[in-house]
Amino acid sequence: MQARITRFKMRPESSAEAQALMDRLKDEIMGQPGMRQCLIAMNEDGSGHVIALIDPAGSSPEAVDRVRAVWHKFHEVLETMPSPEIFEIVADWHRGD
Repeated sequence: MQARITRFKMRPESSAEAQALMDRLKDEIMGQPGMRQCLIAMNEDGSGHVIALIDPAGSSPEAVDRVRAVWHKFHEVLETMPSPEIFEIVADWHRGD
């Protein structure tokens, strides 16, 4: 399993609009190749991270293109276009394990 981690910065005045767009795009985001789980964390200033847990299909060229396409839908609320990075999961701990 891998993690696609993306640091982003929304325009502070656009945080509510960005969150509404996230909600509208949920099915598209979760329908991306290899997507298993998606966590989105954002501070009041619009800075945040997307942590997507993906299987190997999530790092395919098709998946990368689809991720870019989704981010482009946020262009009006982003300060800059983010660059997702893919990491290998080396530990996956849960309380009680």
